[in-house]
Amino acid sequence: MAVQKISLWQKTPQLVMSALLIATVAVPLGCRPRQGTGDTGVKVLDTFRASVYRSLDPPKQFDVASARIISNIYDPLLEYHYLKRPYELVPNLLETLPELGEDKLTYTFKLRKGVKFHDDPCFPDGKGRELTADDVIYTLKRFADVNVNPQSYPALLENRIKGLDEFREKTRQQKDLDYDQENVSGIEKVDSHTFKIVMTEPDPLLLMSFATSPLSIVPKEAVEKYGRKLEHHGVGTGPYVLDKNPRKGVMVLKKNPNYHGTYPTEGESEDQSQGLLEDAGEKLPIIDEIRIPLIEEAQPRMLKFLKGELDSIGIDRDNFSKMAEKVGDQFKLKGEFAGKFNLASANDLSSFYITINFRDKTFGQNKALRQALAYALDTPAYIEKMENGRGHALNTIVPLPIDGSEESVPVKWYSHDLNKAKAKLKEAGYPEGKGLPPITILYASADPKISQQNHEFLRNQLAQSGIQLKAEFLKFSEYLQRKEGGSFQLASGGWGADYPDAENFYQLFYGPNKAPGPNDGSYSNPEYDRLYEQMRRMSPGPERNKIIEKMALILKEDVPVVFLKTPISVGMRQKWLLNSKPNLMLGSTFKFLDIDTEAKAKGLK
Repeated sequence: MAVQKISLWQKTPQLVMSALLIATVAVPLGCRPRQGTGDTGVKVLDTFRASVYRSLDPPKQFDVASARIISNIYDPLLEYHYLKRPYELVPNLLETLPELGEDKLTYTFKLRKGVKFHDDPCFPDGKGRELTADDVIYTLKRFADVNVNPQSYPALLENRIKGLDEFREKTRQQKDLDYDQENVSGIEKVDSHTFKIVMTEPDPLLLMSFATSPLSIVPKEAVEKYGRKLEHHGVGTGPYVLDKNPRKGVMVLKKNPNYHGTYPTEGESEDQSQGLLEDAGEKLPIIDEIRIPLIEEAQPRMLKFLKGELDSIGIDRDNFSKMAEKVGDQFKLKGEFAGKFNLASANDLSSFYITINFRDKTFGQNKALRQALAYALDTPAYIEKMENGRGHALNTIVPLPIDGSEESVPVKWYSHDLNKAKAKLKEAGYPEGKGLPPITILYASADPKISQQNHEFLRNQLAQSGIQLKAEFLKFSEYLQRKEGGSFQLASGGWGADYPDAENFYQLFYGPNKAPGPNDGSYSNPEYDRLYEQMRRMSPGPERNKIIEKMALILKEDVPVVFLKTPISVGMRQKWLLNSKPNLMLGSTFKFLDIDTEAKAKGLK
């Protein structure tokens, strides 16, 4: 999923931070009662959103800000276990994991009984009805409709379910296709709560797609009643109901009293001692209400956290040097902050890079120029100076915790070398940069000042080899539109794992996925495409990694992107926030969290 930067505590877009005033961390940390929190019987989570969501209609969202809200309102069929690592698929709307038939092509899905949609005016008498197999089939068809979902279908279901691609082509020809009149050969209803899906070929990764937020189940009644307004509404089966949704005010989610989920009863060996299993078996969600104001700038976010007005936060670059430190491979809070707050870190499941647009006349046919960019950037220096060491330099597109990363694929990316950068510039036809017009890079930023320091670092580095870089700072929605339309030269980009497998990252360069799909640089290489098609249906292992290695070497040669980093997420939380464990595969972990209301009412001490 397209991302900007993911915070450990609020899996939501976080931007490269600009300098903050020293006063940001000079807020007194003495006792401060929580204003308006006298009722300790109501558990309220105070969090924030750093940018405006794009759409709350599941198949139409393509950004983390939207997915975070959708994951609280809607449910996919499967999800990842909250506590176990490595990440493990578990049933969500299903009774059990789907059963694979003897033909190795047919999965049988059995829905939980008694799961109901939220009460909403789209239903008779405003009462949410029970979820059925018809809802899943309707959702799959709508997800495949090119008029509804031009973007995420290629990444998640294309070429995977018999007849679904053909259905998608029909929607391309007929805009208002009647789903009820169109059968899909690979989707079969067995009874009210059972259905089958037939794959085009054995596919060990298919089930992971059904744990993603774009494939959350949407009722037909909501689509028919609200139409495009569903992008700002929400009628799901999820743990929370959308109560208030001002565009730039405080969004409020209220507990769904009919939610079907329960807190996990098992986890990793240390989870018990860390208090993460004290609510084992309890009905979810535990928190009654979530308040989510829009706070786009880092400084007011940190001020609110330090006052006890936010329950968790990521640490921006400038505050990190004052509040925390890196000791070896670990991160620790300094001084009084260590006594006031809890901190945790985790290798992220996202990669960040500079996307090169192959439609652009300057770059598209000039491989030497793209290679010059790769040699010119010093990514270890970028991570150290701009990220406080909170990241790893990438050698492949795949984040380190995911199988198929550089830890199992021995490929090395370009190392910083100004002499080689200048030699490649000369080979490209621009000796010392002469004749090369200034290059424009797009940044997705709610506030241009946030990305300015990041840009200045990159601009200064490229200037040393003779490349002039200028910036455009855009709102995230405009940034996505520009990339989808191919109207850019370079763009600061990133991808967060839809599911924990290397294929989800290598599909970013698959030719048929070109913009407006996830291959937003419109890169195309027939040999790469052939290898990708061979790799994508293989089970993880040494043979698959050999193919991945060949693909990684092709990408190194062609340079469709220039790698920047895979982050290490570091976040703080208030001590009254309970059950908090980093889980970077869940769109939201809110339903598992708990609040010590008495401690929160007293405030910081």
